[in-house]
Amino acid sequence: KEREIKPSSIEKVVFTKQMRKDYTILCPQMSPVHFSLLEAAFNANGYHLEVLPNDNKHAVDVGLKYVNNDACYPAIIVVGQIISALQSGEYDLENTSVVITQTGGGCRATNYIGFLRKAMYDAGFKDIPVVSLSINGIEKNGIMKNVTLQLINRLFMSVIYGDLLMKVLYRVRPYEKVKGSSNALYNKWIKI
Repeated sequence: KEREIKPSSIEKVVFTKQMRKDYTILCPQMSPVHFSLLEAAFNANGYHLEVLPNDNKHAVDVGLKYVNNDACYPAIIVVGQIISALQSGEYDLENTSVVITQTGGGCRATNYIGFLRKAMYDAGFKDIPVVSLSINGIEKNGIMKNVTLQLINRLFMSVIYGDLLMKVLYRVRPYEKVKGSSNALYNKWIKI
């Protein structure tokens, strides 16, 4: 009797246009200044994107459980953030998906999606869609295929304002006379 041979890649769950309206899309925190603005841009365009917090050791521990420790540390943190969130019980797993960036480069961000899919499969979350955020269109299951000009404009504004706010904050913070005043002003402008 012949043995059935299956491909080594994990089957991908497709993210549909309807899911955009109904699903919470979890996004790892990779740049605190920029991602808070990107979250607002996506949500203003009909998505329900939630950037996960990146402020606990638990995410690192979870990442180390599901990603080989030879992987770069940021990949371990990103995978840990997402798996930890999915295990938290805070999300309706029937209406949740995950988004991860892909740059198209030879390392890191392009490969995070593979690490993430394997980790989610191993953790029992194989039915949750993992969506690529890539301008290059590396994957067909990308979030960018449903992007409007309005969203593209908001994404560019998020990056520009993020760069501006980050540079101003980092330039001024070491010289503040009242401790915490730079962060308070930064938080004011992030809300605006």
